[in-house]
Amino acid sequence: MTARLTLYVVALVALAGPAMARESLTVCLQANDPPISVRGGEGFAVALSRKIADRLDRDLRVQWFVSRDDPDANLAKDADTLLSDGHCQLVAEYPLVSDMLGQPYAPTAKLPPFDGATPEDRRRWIKLGALVPTRPYRLDTLTVVLAAKDGNRPIHTLADLQGLKLGVQTATLADAIAMRYAGGRLIENVMHVPDARALFGRLQRGELDAAFVAQREVDAWKRQHGADGLAPTGYAHSIGFNMGYVGLASERKLVDDASAAVAALQASDAVRPLARAAGLTYAPPREPAVQPGVRPDALAGD
Repeated sequence: MTARLTLYVVALVALAGPAMARESLTVCLQANDPPISVRGGEGFAVALSRKIADRLDRDLRVQWFVSRDDPDANLAKDADTLLSDGHCQLVAEYPLVSDMLGQPYAPTAKLPPFDGATPEDRRRWIKLGALVPTRPYRLDTLTVVLAAKDGNRPIHTLADLQGLKLGVQTATLADAIAMRYAGGRLIENVMHVPDARALFGRLQRGELDAAFVAQREVDAWKRQHGADGLAPTGYAHSIGFNMGYVGLASERKLVDDASAAVAALQASDAVRPLARAAGLTYAPPREPAVQPGVRPDALAGD
C-alpha cells in the first residue's frame, strides 16, 4: 500500500511539474544601447524588465534586436513587426507619442535585424497590428554639455550658447531645435556630426565649446570613457518623451498587467535606483502619459 501511494505521489508530481513552471515574459530590447540595454544582460531596461517579469510571476526572456539605419526604417515599424511576428510580447524603451501608437499607417513592414533571424526572415513582409502602451516609467530629455574650459558658464536657456561652437548630431531632434531656435539665432555656430559619440571627443579636444544632445548619450559616453573634459549644465529642454513598453492590442491583458507592475514599482520608488545602478540619469515621466507630436513652434523655444 505504501509503495503504491509513493508511486501515485511521484506520478502526480511528474504530471504537475510542467504545468507549474512559470511562463516567460519575452521583451524586445535594443542590442547596443547603453546604458539602457546591452546584449549580455546589462542596462536599465533589462533590470526594469526583470522586475516587471517577477511581479507578473514570469521568467524574463530577452529578444535582442537592432534598429536599422536605412531611411525607410523606424522604431514604430520595428517594434510592430517584432510583436506581430511573435518574437516578443512587449517592446521596451518606446516613446509614448500618439502618432506612434494605435493602428500603423502601412499594413505591412519588414523585420529589423534580430538575434536568431534567418535569411528568409529578412525577406518576409509582416502584417502589422495596433500598438498599445503601458504607463510610462521615465522621461527622455535633451541637455547641454560644455567643454571643461567653459564649465563655469551658466546655461539656463539655449540663448546662453550664443557665440559658442555648438555641436549636434545630424538629423536628430537636437539638430532641428538648434537650427530653428529663436528664428535661427544659433545657426552660424552650429556644427553637425554624424554620430553623437563624436561630440564628446571634440569637446575634450577643444574643437567644440558645447554639445546639445540626448541625456542618455551623455550617460553612455561617461559609462565607457568617464567625464574628463566635460562639464554638465543641468539644462533640460522642454521637449521630452515619456518612455514605456508597447504591446499589441490583441494582448491588452498582458499590457495592462505590465502597466500595473510599472505603477507598483514607481509607487515604491524602485525605478530610480535601477537607473542609478545602470548609470542613467533619471527623470520622472510627465503628464499626459501619451503625448501629442512635437509642435513646429516648440522647436524654436526652450
